[in-house]
Amino acid sequence: MLFESLTLVLFVIVVGLIYYTINLKQENIHKIYTKEDLENEVSSQLSSQISKKTLKIEKELQEKYQIFSKDLEKEKATLKDSLKEKNEIILEKLKLDLESEVAKEERVMRNRMLDLQENLDKKEDQLDSKLEKIEKQRDEIEKVKDELREIKNNLLTKKSEIEEKESQLEGKLLTKLEEIAGLTLEKAKTQILENAKEEMGNELLNYQKKMLLRAESNSNLKAREIVSMAVQRCSSEVANEITITSIKLSSDDDKGKIIGKQGRNIQWLEKTLGVELIIDETPEVVTISGFSSVRRNIAKKTLEKLLADGRIHPSSIEDMYEKSKSEIAQEIAEVGEEAVNSLGIYDFPAKLIRLIGRLQYRTSYGQNMLKHSLEMAKLAGLLADEMNENFPTLDTPVDKMICIKGALLHDVGKAIDEEFTPKGNHVALGEKICDMFGLDWRIKKCISSHHNEEYADPEKGFCIEAVLVDACDNISGGRLGARKETAQAYFQRLESMEKIAKNVPGVTKSWVMKGSRELWVFFDTEKMTPAKMHQTTRHIANTISSQVSAPFQIKVTGFFEDRAVEYAA
Repeated sequence: MLFESLTLVLFVIVVGLIYYTINLKQENIHKIYTKEDLENEVSSQLSSQISKKTLKIEKELQEKYQIFSKDLEKEKATLKDSLKEKNEIILEKLKLDLESEVAKEERVMRNRMLDLQENLDKKEDQLDSKLEKIEKQRDEIEKVKDELREIKNNLLTKKSEIEEKESQLEGKLLTKLEEIAGLTLEKAKTQILENAKEEMGNELLNYQKKMLLRAESNSNLKAREIVSMAVQRCSSEVANEITITSIKLSSDDDKGKIIGKQGRNIQWLEKTLGVELIIDETPEVVTISGFSSVRRNIAKKTLEKLLADGRIHPSSIEDMYEKSKSEIAQEIAEVGEEAVNSLGIYDFPAKLIRLIGRLQYRTSYGQNMLKHSLEMAKLAGLLADEMNENFPTLDTPVDKMICIKGALLHDVGKAIDEEFTPKGNHVALGEKICDMFGLDWRIKKCISSHHNEEYADPEKGFCIEAVLVDACDNISGGRLGARKETAQAYFQRLESMEKIAKNVPGVTKSWVMKGSRELWVFFDTEKMTPAKMHQTTRHIANTISSQVSAPFQIKVTGFFEDRAVEYAA
């Protein structure tokens, strides 16, 4: 900035001088020289003067610039020296402050270390004293142990000596007693036991009877409470479902259509449907006879369709038969699906569900098997809840879903038993179905034990779910209005029960009471003892349970100056 200002000043001075000289000599130049000469001379003089002035100005400016730069360097050096001195002073002050703070902290730490050292020394002294005491106590304990060992050894030696003396004395006493009594020890024991049996036999029987009656009364009360609660919470139909195997005709002319020309239609119907059509003198009725309930229902639906259509010939019979067959299959699947869904079962395969649906067309003693199984499943679930609530200390609680599934499938063998000739055992068929679908072993046990009452598996143990399913079967089948049977079967059961009782030695007479629900057996007092009467009564009950089929439990009561009661399932 200084250099630029100086150049401007010099330039203004030079311009002023030039202007002044031009004004002074302008008149003379015009007088002496021409215009061109004057212009050349003025320009040359001006250029020479300007060059000289510029050189002077440049030299002066360079000299001033050198002087100014030297001054600046001196000022910079002085500033640096002053800054260094100030920084050194500040650093020395900071060092002094830090040294003082460190010294203070060192003093504090030394004091703390001294305090800790004093505390450690005190604690070491305390521990040394405690260790000395413990060592003294150990020495005393070891001394006491040594004394006790010596005493124990002495007592053992004395005990062995006393036992030897006692055995010697017992031997001497036994020999003396045998000499006095004239009997050995074993003979005396057997004689005492025989006398005790003779004297205490009746008392033991009475005590046993009291204990059994007490346990039976308590268990009956508890069982009645549980069963009554479950039954009250389960609503079921009372009336039986009667399976209809006859068709109502609009007129007797329909019989002629069914029979056809020379019996062609009825023969084709029986061959296609697998049933027998009974057309007798009963007005406007055709009876369907067949062993399979499913085939009877298919035949009934087929005949209804044929009569509604009005055309009965072999081709229409086959068409209507196929339609009815598919409709029945669809109904079976829907009924089975509805049954398992109502019970909350969602893991059964489709084939098993269809088998359950087939129970809709199966009856036993007039009771529909599907309704019977559903009623049992609901009762089994309620009984399982009651058992878990009343007996919370059971090792393994009752599995509610196993009870429900076992009750629903307990008679699943009846869905296919009619397909076999002769009729298959529904229990064995139910077990095969369980194996086929890989069901739980407890469900299989529920199926196998609801008739034979064997609730324990030799490998997997006792199955309480099977007991509950069997109880539900008795409740569902034994309630009023649930089942019915023919008069012939009823009288055959009465006769067989009395015959079984009379064939037992020691029985004088037997009476069937309460509609064949109870059997009274009277024993001969000369040929029978009270203890043997219980065994014989149980034998009669087991024989009835294995040889007589009944839709309820039969009570067998023996009379011999007392009463023994057993039950045949």
